[in-house]
Amino acid sequence: MWNRICSLAIVTFGSSLVFFGSGALTCRAQLISSFEHNLSSSVGGTWDGPGIISSEYVTTGATEGTTALAIHHAPGWTIQGWLKAGLPLAQATATHDFLLIDVTSPDNGIAGDGWSPAWRQIIPVFNSNQGGWQQTEINYPVAPDDGSSLTTTVIVDLAASGIKANAQAYVDSGGGPGTWWELFLPLQGGDQGTVVKAGDYGDNSTVDAADYVAWRNSLSGGSLTNETVSPGTVDAADYAEWKAHFGANYSFITTIIDNVRFANAGAGAGASSPTPEPSSVMLALAAAMGLVGFRRTRI
Repeated sequence: MWNRICSLAIVTFGSSLVFFGSGALTCRAQLISSFEHNLSSSVGGTWDGPGIISSEYVTTGATEGTTALAIHHAPGWTIQGWLKAGLPLAQATATHDFLLIDVTSPDNGIAGDGWSPAWRQIIPVFNSNQGGWQQTEINYPVAPDDGSSLTTTVIVDLAASGIKANAQAYVDSGGGPGTWWELFLPLQGGDQGTVVKAGDYGDNSTVDAADYVAWRNSLSGGSLTNETVSPGTVDAADYAEWKAHFGANYSFITTIIDNVRFANAGAGAGASSPTPEPSSVMLALAAAMGLVGFRRTRI
């Protein structure tokens, strides 16, 4: 059984909730994925998807273990990851009230450079032959322009949204061939300010081999677009800057996820269904009062 200290703060509109880091509550939940240098899950499936393939393990935003998963993705609404685990995932969904995910927005620049996250949204989707496409849009706060990161626990109310009931119907059906139960994670958002495109000498928002060619052709005399070191002189320092940033895509934004788990509300759940302690009354009070808190880390 997995245990951690969790926090209660606010509930957002509809079937989605957002918890911020204030107060201490003992939570016991079913951990699905901790992204501890792997993409596995406790329900047997493995995370996949366009954003997962190009993601990386980072220490920023790690709330379970030492690493989290940083997904670099386009700003627009796009499915970046999915967990297609079938019956075991449906069983976990059917026996819990909430899906919780720790989400971090990093300020990838430096403090006061004018470039920082503007907004972020995560859209957990449960998709199945039993209940169809069930989507919950969750906006969460982002890091300011101070070089830090901001971590928030976003929560999907599985019971109120009807997802839990559909999961139970899927479990009751047996989940045989030709059926499916899966979790998708579309992501979207945007940054504000003007990014410094180090190494992007071709000025196309990506640092690739063409930028090396631009640097080499300028060695005999010329200038470089987006030159960030030795301004006015094309030299080895510019090459080192290109090499250090090779592969960067400045049109992408970053979303970090960690600690995907299920939990139950209230004191009535038994030991076989671990529960967080806040009651539904506390949740309602939190929603009404709009309590605010967060966990900020330096990067």
